[in-house]
Order: sequence, then structure tokens, then C-alpha cells
Amino acid sequence: MKQIAQDLNLKATANSMFCKIFPKLCNLFGKYTLFGKFRGKNLEIYTIKFTNIKQFPQQLVVKSNLGLAEPFRIVARKRPFFICFHKIFDGDIYFTNNPILDSRLLFSTNRQDLLNLILQYDEIQDQFHNIWKTRKCDGTLSVNNNFIIYHEPFRLITKTTRERIKNVANLICDITDIIKLLGRFTTQDNSMG
Repeated sequence: MKQIAQDLNLKATANSMFCKIFPKLCNLFGKYTLFGKFRGKNLEIYTIKFTNIKQFPQQLVVKSNLGLAEPFRIVARKRPFFICFHKIFDGDIYFTNNPILDSRLLFSTNRQDLLNLILQYDEIQDQFHNIWKTRKCDGTLSVNNNFIIYHEPFRLITKTTRERIKNVANLICDITDIIKLLGRFTTQDNSMG
């Protein structure tokens, strides 16, 4: 985690006193919260454990607040093996014109026009490809008017995980820039500080 903080120039705080006694072990298991500005956006990286699951996996989370007034929803996740069930039960499946993205990712949205505008940039498509370049990545990116959040299950912070988190942070910043440049979305009065 401390290497991710250094890569992205974020501050790291320990989640418990245990981290002060065994900092290397806690660093490996993601027991730090990272926060600060990355490319001018407030970013937070932390781990959570689901309350009903006592053991692994935990979730590594990257989050940035948007604070926009107009509601929308975009979700990108690894393409499931049985995509036909999603087509039947989830009516807002979206297929891009990019065969590489369509073979690896499943997009769902209630604003296809907004997703089209985001995916029109080759850099954005490349970042999606870099994050989900292996079939092992089970991460999910959710974008709505309140926040952009990426989460993935993990056991240890590895070099591959660190590289993916850097790509996720860049993707979050680029999506934020595109949405705010569109000008059709107004900021709420209680937006992030």
C-alpha cells in the first residue's frame, strides 16, 4: 500500500495499532488508508472486509466523489461466462464497437449516450484494456452521479495489483474530466470538499 501511496503521491494512514508494530506485514495486506489529490481529484484507496465473510477475500477499493445533480449509472466488470443470463435479467447491457473490450468486459448503463461519449476516446479504451487485460481481474468499476468506485477482491498487494491500481486511478480521473467537460451535469451544492 505504501508503494501505491508513493506512486500516486497520496498520504497513508494506518488502520490500527497493529500496523505500528508490524508495518511490513500490514503494508502487504493493505491495512492502510490512502487519500489525497491525484491529478487534481480527491482519491481514496482502502480495503474492506464484508461483515458476513470472516476470511478472505477482502476488497481493495479506489474511490473518488463526483457530486453531480443529474443521476446516471454506468458499471463495467469482467465479462461473465454465462452472458445470456445477464441479457435476460439485466435489460441495460451495452456492447461497444470495440471487439477487444466486448470480449473482456460487460458494460451496463442507463445512459448509453454518456457511455458512448466516454468510450469515444482511444485512451479510455486502452485504460479499460490495461485494467482488465487478464482474465484473473475480477474488478468492478461503478460510476454514478455521486462517486466513481472501483473494487476488486485481493489477498496480497502485489506488483500486478499496484500497476492495476495506478491504471484505475488514471481512468477515474479521465472519466471525471470527461463527465465534467460535457457541461450537461451540474454540481450539487454539497459536493466534495
